[in-house]
Amino acid sequence: MMAKFFSVFAVAFVTSTALQLEKSARDHLVHDLLNNYHHSVEPSGRIDLKFRLSLSCLRFDPAISQLQTSAWEKYSWSDYRLSWNPKDYDGIDKLRLPASLIWKPDLDCYNALEAEERTSENVLINSDGEILWIPRALYKTHCVVENEKPACDLSFGSWTYDHWTVTMETEGDGVDMTWYMNKTCPWLVESFTAQTKTTFYPCCKEPYATLDIILNPRPNKNEEQKSTSPEKK
Repeated sequence: MMAKFFSVFAVAFVTSTALQLEKSARDHLVHDLLNNYHHSVEPSGRIDLKFRLSLSCLRFDPAISQLQTSAWEKYSWSDYRLSWNPKDYDGIDKLRLPASLIWKPDLDCYNALEAEERTSENVLINSDGEILWIPRALYKTHCVVENEKPACDLSFGSWTYDHWTVTMETEGDGVDMTWYMNKTCPWLVESFTAQTKTTFYPCCKEPYATLDIILNPRPNKNEEQKSTSPEKK
């Protein structure tokens, strides 16, 4: 009986010690990365930013030609200041931190009539300095309607970083439909286009990068049938 007790105690002690060592290594890593790190200053050199809009639901109001877009914005870029050697930190090769602690690109939807503030999800940081950030987003934009078919433009770009500082490219097609709620959303995506371009403005000598996404929504017939079907008595 005593032998069994000491065996269980030894396992618990070893497990607890391993967890404490891992926590100590993680705390040490966070301290080393963020010590003298300025989250308001971008990494030096050119920043290659990849962006993809992962749609979850569209709601179009024909009366005012306005589209409400619910989505997740997927950003990925590299920050050499947030890289480390996993061997120095008990093999830790990934780290999750509050997004507010690190520098992030100031991308925004230029033509949004309304936009909810991005929620402060964590960022995922790999040991090579690669960063992944996927905040939620909700936009309302105006659409052009021709022959009863709406075309809704969402233009994304940086307010302050020019093309020579932050370059933009789409990840994949620029729009991801994997998590779209086809069964419950009143509108579906019939088609879309996504294209990056650079533009010179009168204010500045440097070009600025923009990603233009055009969504073509169509009514969800399944939802229409649900809303018009009489209730059973």
